Amino acid sequence: MGQQAPPPRPPRGAIIDPFGRRIHYVRLSVTDRCNFRCVYCMPEEGIEFTERSELMTFEEIERLGRVLSEMGVDRIRLTGGEPTVRKDILELVGRLGALPLLRDLSMTTNGWNLAKIGPALKKAGLTRLNISIDTLDREHFIALARVDRLDDVLAGIEAVVALDWLPLKLNVVVCEGMNELEVTSFVERFAHLPVTIRFIEYMPFGESRFNLVPWSHTRARLEARYELQPVQGPQGSGPANYWAVAGTKVVVGAIGALSRQFCEACNRVRITSDGRLKNCLAYEPEMVSVRDVMRAGGSDDDLELAIRAGIMRKPIAHITGEDGSNPFEGTMIQIGG
Repeated sequence: MGQQAPPPRPPRGAIIDPFGRRIHYVRLSVTDRCNFRCVYCMPEEGIEFTERSELMTFEEIERLGRVLSEMGVDRIRLTGGEPTVRKDILELVGRLGALPLLRDLSMTTNGWNLAKIGPALKKAGLTRLNISIDTLDREHFIALARVDRLDDVLAGIEAVVALDWLPLKLNVVVCEGMNELEVTSFVERFAHLPVTIRFIEYMPFGESRFNLVPWSHTRARLEARYELQPVQGPQGSGPANYWAVAGTKVVVGAIGALSRQFCEACNRVRITSDGRLKNCLAYEPEMVSVRDVMRAGGSDDDLELAIRAGIMRKPIAHITGEDGSNPFEGTMIQIGG
């Protein structure tokens, strides 16, 4: 077999941040609304949602995606809020899925509606899914998400597997006093399914209400019951490390943003639902608005210049500590997951 040709160079030139890191992954929020109210993501009350007129339109998102892909961004993840509550989300997936330079279009979702719309999302061009599920206990789920939708999420997971829509990642944010004792239960519950369960350290925002459970503690709980065998991560594995769980179809992953900081390899930025480019979860008082560039009549070249100017503000690392000191700015639902 002949040697595979290298990917074509981006026609507009790659995006390089001030520290030489190539940015080719964008997490793009399409809404700050969600039908869950998870306690670590959204305040119980007092949050002001973005007016519909302030959200980027599908036309603006498609144009932004095209220019980003011309700058070497080959991965876009749709986030929120909950992206599937955005009206006509299938249309947006179809628009972005048709971009010729984009190799990976994924979504992070709470899974509430996947049993119904999963087949249509896959057909529209969505290549991968991450489903957030932090507990398997109904009472804990209601206390955490403030809704009783655990059965819907589990049905969504089964539906995705039935579609052979793999790899499928399940994201579990591990918080002290909430779900740290459930980590082996996740492996047991999904042992028959070819899924990747990623255990994510809690990241404090604002007035933090949970304490971080370091990955080392989670791993010790897993290894007390299962044998973990190091493996290469699935597509889009990013900063996580992975282990196959002997005797099951499950792979577990670890994302330790605080105890195992991986900022030196950061290849991503976020774009909020109202079109602000956010380089890092750390404090960022002035963000470039790519939406405003487009609404002011800017050309694609103007949009490119604004993106490059914004990314030149990217810091070398965040300074949030394992003890919750220097918490991240804002709330996750406003930033985009």
